[in-house]
Amino acid sequence: MIHLHRLLLSILLTLAIVPSAVLGAVLGIDFGQSTTKAALVSPGVPFEIVLTQDSKRKDVSGLAFKGDERLYGGNAATIAPRLPATSFLNFKPLLGKSVDAPESELYLSRHPGSTLIPAGNRSTVAFQTPDSSFPVEELLGMSFSHIKKLAEGMLPRDSATNHVYEIAVTIPPYFNSVQRKAIVDAAEISGLKVVSLVTDGVATAINYASSRTFTAEKQYHFVMDIGAGSTSATLISFSEGKTAGSLFGKSALTITVEGIGYDETLGGDLLDDRMFQILLTKFANSHGSGIESNSRSLLRLRKEAERAKTILSANTDVRVSIESLYDDIDFRTVITRTEFEDSIQDLLVRIQKPFETALAKAGLDILDVSSVIITGGSSRVPIFQQVLINGVLKGDASKVSKNVNADEAAVLGATFRGVAVSKQFRTKDINVIETLEDGFSLTAKNLDGSVIGSQDLFPAGSLIARNKTQIRIDIPEDTDNAILEFYEGSASTFQFQLHGIQKSKGTVLAANNCSQLYPIVDAEMSVSRTFDVSGISWFCNVTIPALTEDEPESEDLKHKLFNFFNKGSSSSDSEDTSTLTSTETSTGENSETSSSASATTSSKKPKSTSTPKPRTAKQPIKYKVTYSGPRNLGRATKSTSQARLRAFDRLDSDRLARESARNNLEAYAYRIREWIEYENIRFMEHSNEDERQSFLQKALTTLDWLYEEGESLLSESLNERLSELKQFEELVTAREKEKLSSLQELLHPKTSIEEEAFTILPIDTDNLSASTTVMEEAASATETPTEETIINEPEAVHDEL
Repeated sequence: MIHLHRLLLSILLTLAIVPSAVLGAVLGIDFGQSTTKAALVSPGVPFEIVLTQDSKRKDVSGLAFKGDERLYGGNAATIAPRLPATSFLNFKPLLGKSVDAPESELYLSRHPGSTLIPAGNRSTVAFQTPDSSFPVEELLGMSFSHIKKLAEGMLPRDSATNHVYEIAVTIPPYFNSVQRKAIVDAAEISGLKVVSLVTDGVATAINYASSRTFTAEKQYHFVMDIGAGSTSATLISFSEGKTAGSLFGKSALTITVEGIGYDETLGGDLLDDRMFQILLTKFANSHGSGIESNSRSLLRLRKEAERAKTILSANTDVRVSIESLYDDIDFRTVITRTEFEDSIQDLLVRIQKPFETALAKAGLDILDVSSVIITGGSSRVPIFQQVLINGVLKGDASKVSKNVNADEAAVLGATFRGVAVSKQFRTKDINVIETLEDGFSLTAKNLDGSVIGSQDLFPAGSLIARNKTQIRIDIPEDTDNAILEFYEGSASTFQFQLHGIQKSKGTVLAANNCSQLYPIVDAEMSVSRTFDVSGISWFCNVTIPALTEDEPESEDLKHKLFNFFNKGSSSSDSEDTSTLTSTETSTGENSETSSSASATTSSKKPKSTSTPKPRTAKQPIKYKVTYSGPRNLGRATKSTSQARLRAFDRLDSDRLARESARNNLEAYAYRIREWIEYENIRFMEHSNEDERQSFLQKALTTLDWLYEEGESLLSESLNERLSELKQFEELVTAREKEKLSSLQELLHPKTSIEEEAFTILPIDTDNLSASTTVMEEAASATETPTEETIINEPEAVHDEL
């Protein structure tokens, strides 16, 4: 049934995605705490899951360094117990967090052997290695770059688009602006542009709705996502109706987020912790303590705990066996499902809280909900599903919906969303309506911390869309120093420290005739809910006095040129207007300016004595930024990370070329040894014994050379040695061709028309009858021989031979 649904979805998406005039490729990435999935859409690839190098549909999140070599996914997880200091797995919770945050402490408890340090002066996390350090954003950028290369390998070679530049990435609903920007920074490091950050629940809802039809009446569904790191419950409503302004009755699907609830730490990793504690206790009871100080043994035990938890989702017990776990001790035990479920009883009550939170925000009851769409790898835990049915759904198991792929629904929906936002393709009309859970605001303070006033920039409940605003700030007239503190929800993010306000104000007044003058903040929120403040400036309504008939035209031109170069945002004349919108000078006014510029300064024209409309001018205010917590990458740090990523890419490219050259040389050396030792007819015939022994010795020497120094050799040296060995085959091939050419000349001697001698004789009519008689006699001699002739012919032929 799942495969049929996947096929149907693929067909619908293929029909819905029609290439526009601009060709491109969009990559969707579901970078989870535990595993990562990716999907690609392009003109040559309708809708495909990006496979790993091992042809898997998902991979472990993270990478590891083995010297200068980078290993990704499952390969990184394999060497993590041996190289814990250079293995970076499951680091998603560290994005936008400080070293002192609870997330960092929890990470270190789950990954012994890792070392976290502050990333410069940004208060964010970096991994310390024996010889370097890597910010979390840079490691995520490397992972994105690796996925990008895998995706580009799926694009047709002859396609106009054989590169990926735009991506859509799934995120948990609780990610704040700093965490969201960290993903955007990571994408930029890898040379990608994030067109959309899609919350997990919305991505799954898009995937669920893309192959279904709805009515105009709202239909409510929950998306329950239990992943490796967190649990979320997103209450979604689906409705379908005619698009506004449509002439042909075209309908559009509307997906509205009615409410969200989440638990940031309840997930599969927490279950792994409980299983790990069970195993650790069993080992300590049998073999004593001491293993707690060995990071490699702990990592091996944790990996086995994850495997055991997964098996218990389908079986009632699991056998654990680890060879030489610690101090040459083999650890073997059996864990039952009942034993495991008893250890997580305190976690079960936490499953219901996200649902209760979401329903309270929407003002709905669980009876209003049609179904609960289950997704996320940890949703397969049987006891979690029992709590969902008995606790959340009041025993109504029919509302549990398992008709989406729990692993791939989010990445498929995110990719569809990215395609729609990027406008690379025309897609099925799906409108997504989300509102801000936490608003953005600012508070103006004196230097002593006393509050001057506060204002909302983007209030909670505002629609999430690309939005720019200019907010007027009320600062007392006599204030010379102030602090503007910006908040996301109740959390302070950064401050603008303003100094010399009165001096700056005086400068603006001296240069402009302002009827109104006040400071404004330029703020912007993206469709991915990232927040930015581009600056603070004085906003001045410039009053231009009316000209009299005695004023020269040059003065009028002076004012118009001033207004032309200072045109900007205009506001209402009322003092209480807070939100300002940008306006520009009209075409008629530009034309008037142009005609005035062509007039001579000595000419005078009658002027209207009516008061002209005021113009606006903006003058930046200097400020210093300080941050309350973690902040995102600056330009210089981002450039450094980009350069280092390119350097590692070159090392990877050189290593692949070296490995290819080494494999080719090794295979060819074994081939020569086989030709000579097994006396290949072709080589035996066209070479002498000395030549064969010489090249055999070269092949054997090459094999020894590869085993001793092959890892450190350059591809140029390997290719040069390969060329030397190929001389043997080239020698044999040349002699073979020479002999074949000689045989062909013997069997087929060359003749040409010029060498033939033709003598044209005149026809002798007198001897024509005699010639005819001779021809008839010759013809009779070639008639079918008698039986006697046939019997005796072979003997004659044998005598001739």
